[in-house]
Amino acid sequence: MVHTAEVGGADWYVSIGGFRDVSVGEVDGFISRVRDALPDVRFQAFDADRVAGWRHLFFAAVNAVGAFKGGRGISRSLEVEALLYASCRDQISQAFEVVGVSERTVNVALLVLGESPEETKRAFTVVSNVIGEPDDSVLEISVEKRVELKTVFGVSDEELGAVRGPAEEALTKLIVERGALLPLRR
Repeated sequence: MVHTAEVGGADWYVSIGGFRDVSVGEVDGFISRVRDALPDVRFQAFDADRVAGWRHLFFAAVNAVGAFKGGRGISRSLEVEALLYASCRDQISQAFEVVGVSERTVNVALLVLGESPEETKRAFTVVSNVIGEPDDSVLEISVEKRVELKTVFGVSDEELGAVRGPAEEALTKLIVERGALLPLRR
């Protein structure tokens, strides 16, 4: 099920979903195929194995929209700004390396930004013809994925233990927090 929400106080809506067993191949070609299918919306593709659930990408979008509205964005596009917040990095090349799709990517998370919830939901229907069958389970955090996310985002066991709730929720909260604090490190 695609997750769709308004980016609070903004003129944007976001839909987030996943796709399993995707053949990305050459990255520029993959992005071009998706762009051709979605000419009227903004989107960013992520390696779903490095995404801590749909909330991770939702808050990256919220922070990106806020940065753009406040004139604090460092990229020229809203979708790349979302990538920066999702990666918790302020260097675009590092952000693509951390959470962007690559030739090795098998599970893809897609964030779509549009002017209405219908527009963003429709984009997922259209793009499934290009990417494949949607499968949001790739956004969930398994034990193996938790280990990968802790390594990629530098989250310690002590930090996880200090946050209440299940480890998966705690990890998502910590990664979202790191992204939200990104402007303070600029």
